[in-house]
Amino acid sequence: MMDTYQINLLGTTQVIRLSVATREDIETVSSILTCDWLYFWSRLDSDCEAIVKLEAEGNVQGLIHIALYPYPLQAARPEYLEIIHIETIQSPSRLVNPVGLYLIWYAAKISLNFDCTGNDSGSVVELDALESAIDYYRDKVMMEGRGWIFIAPGEEGYAFRFSQAQAIEFCTRIEQQYGVPSPIGKIG
Repeated sequence: MMDTYQINLLGTTQVIRLSVATREDIETVSSILTCDWLYFWSRLDSDCEAIVKLEAEGNVQGLIHIALYPYPLQAARPEYLEIIHIETIQSPSRLVNPVGLYLIWYAAKISLNFDCTGNDSGSVVELDALESAIDYYRDKVMMEGRGWIFIAPGEEGYAFRFSQAQAIEFCTRIEQQYGVPSPIGKIG
């Protein structure tokens, strides 16, 4: 079960919503995003993966592709959540800020709601970033850097993670800075 959240952004009249994306949602933004989200959608294993959207004024502002591991679940709870892909609408089409931080908030919240036990390194949320995004995850998101990795043949990236305590701290920081999401329903 995936929650749907609504957020009244602090200091504004803007309301944003986080929920599971549909194919139609992805189709509406696929021409302005660089990742092939329709391909990701076609390969989605809905038993352990989801694509989540952040929308404002009925317009998708960003997408995040997440997965719980290991799957199939060997134990009662998953070990960790991986952020597989994340992308936001760029200005001037963007209607609200922050987008990426709330998409990551959603991923962290899912890992906490599923009570992920942590993998061998104690991670409950992991992601691999391209070199161009290292500063964002290190300085804005404040994820813990794990080191250089190979993402694909000929492509290096940098691994980041949250422990359970770091995920809680991140969620609390985002809520205090921008507004507390309210669950408004469950999907799935």
